[in-house]
Amino acid sequence: MKHTMIDCYGANEHQLDNMKLISQLLTEVVYDLGLNPICPVSIIPYYYGKVKEDIGISAYILLEGGHITIHTFPIRECYFIDCFSSDNFDEKKLYNFFLEELPFIEKKSFLNTTLRESGQFNNIEYNPTFDFGPHLMAEINSSKSLNMDELFGFLENTAYDINMDPITRACVMKSTISNPRYLSGIIVIAQSHIALHYEYLTKKIYFDIFSCMPFDYTVVNNVVSSLGEVLSNELIPRGTKHIYKVKSDVEKDELLANTKWQKIVNNK
Repeated sequence: MKHTMIDCYGANEHQLDNMKLISQLLTEVVYDLGLNPICPVSIIPYYYGKVKEDIGISAYILLEGGHITIHTFPIRECYFIDCFSSDNFDEKKLYNFFLEELPFIEKKSFLNTTLRESGQFNNIEYNPTFDFGPHLMAEINSSKSLNMDELFGFLENTAYDINMDPITRACVMKSTISNPRYLSGIIVIAQSHIALHYEYLTKKIYFDIFSCMPFDYTVVNNVVSSLGEVLSNELIPRGTKHIYKVKSDVEKDELLANTKWQKIVNNK
């Protein structure tokens, strides 16, 4: 398992507000990394938030045992990438892809990779004054087999239990129609997300929540513990609240055919 987070500052405001471009880039990066999508990109505009500076675009693509998400903040000129996969991938290739296609200032940005290993309990202190948001990740040994209804209910209830603002309903799907390896679900909260991937064979759950606002860790830990034995728990602060500027005329018109997910889902 690998989980890479990239906090990108100094991006171009107009690119960050371009839904077609964001959808295109998520489609392309999945193929560049050799990962297996199980659905097309979902893109969610967010222009009605309480905080003006937090408007932007959220988008995600579910993978076979993972996901890639992007949350853009045009006014803040920053965006956040989250890539989690049961298959190995080159995090440097991921980093360089977005550096080239959606340029940011490297010295003001940040890349972090964790292997989500069992027995890893590492909570880095989160400072709401300077950090943009906390990212909590956990591995759980499920106490029972999960089904789609239970996962859907868990995601929707968790968003409200921790006082978040969901901007979509939960999306839950099996990695394939026949003999799936994973059951995955995600719900987009205000410019962030809650995701969960359940491995049928081992009954392990990989949970993460990324938020652009503080939340009560004790409540989240209680929610996570309700799923079974917690094998690992990591908290990583994301980003800063600073805004950096960069000019770029990088633009790419080629859009790859978004059909591979259909082959994966149908076991072809």
